[in-house]
Amino acid sequence: MAAAAPDCGGSLSVHEVLCRWAPAYLAQFGAAMPARQREVLQAILTCRTPARGGALHYCPNCDHRQFRYHSCNDRHCPQCGGQEAQQWLDENAPLLLPVNYFLVTFTVPEGLRRWIRSHPRLGYDLLLAASSQALQDLAQNPKRLGATLGLLGVLHTWTRTLEYHPHVHYLVPGGGLSRDQRRWIASRRSFLLPVKALSDRCRTLFREALQKQMPEALADLSPKVWQQRWVVHSAATGSGQNALRYLSRYVFKTATGNRHLQLLPDGRLRWPFRHSGTGCHWQKSHPGRKHWASAIFP
Repeated sequence: MAAAAPDCGGSLSVHEVLCRWAPAYLAQFGAAMPARQREVLQAILTCRTPARGGALHYCPNCDHRQFRYHSCNDRHCPQCGGQEAQQWLDENAPLLLPVNYFLVTFTVPEGLRRWIRSHPRLGYDLLLAASSQALQDLAQNPKRLGATLGLLGVLHTWTRTLEYHPHVHYLVPGGGLSRDQRRWIASRRSFLLPVKALSDRCRTLFREALQKQMPEALADLSPKVWQQRWVVHSAATGSGQNALRYLSRYVFKTATGNRHLQLLPDGRLRWPFRHSGTGCHWQKSHPGRKHWASAIFP
């Protein structure tokens, strides 16, 4: 299947664009794709199509009949996940405590991203383990907070512009339990823990764990990874409701959703996005094949 014919005007949803260009992408790069990625792509392409069959819904009161094809229910599918995300939000919102919350974000340095992308299972496990332990280590220090935190973490691997950017968000209540678990120790309203100390501790824990589990990887990574300070951001989020709603969008849904993309001449697509921190809308154009290299697998 060739790339898209020249179009101008009109639009396609993300799922429609996948169906249109995926065969050409697979023909060129399919042999190099991991088996799991090919499996996910196949699920997305057959979502809500005759390939998955369907069900006929019938109302005995009005005699109305409606046939619907089955969904793939893969978390990477732009058409699926909305109901599960809302259910996850409904289940977790009542668990929020009546305290001030913080959103703490740990970001992987650029020099480590290529290695993590090649070793996602180990890389993500180490990032989650090191970052959560760094939070607990500092919080349990009597000179800091002297308490054990409650954490809810969500891993993100892409930015709004679909650039590979592994980072993990933690929704953290402003305080924790004392060592004997009998007292609540509250943090300051606008300050939880020092981000520089969190950065250094996370980096140290990650390196120590990598040394134990895959020591040969250290030789392939730039020494700057262990010399620079990793980016950690901490911000008060009030009751935590808005932060939890933000995190829910990425637990069962992709970063792209099933938005509509504008078709441009020469088989190009215009991808609108909101630039983080500015509130301004930007537009990015991609040739079809190049576009899929970064968008299919968030």
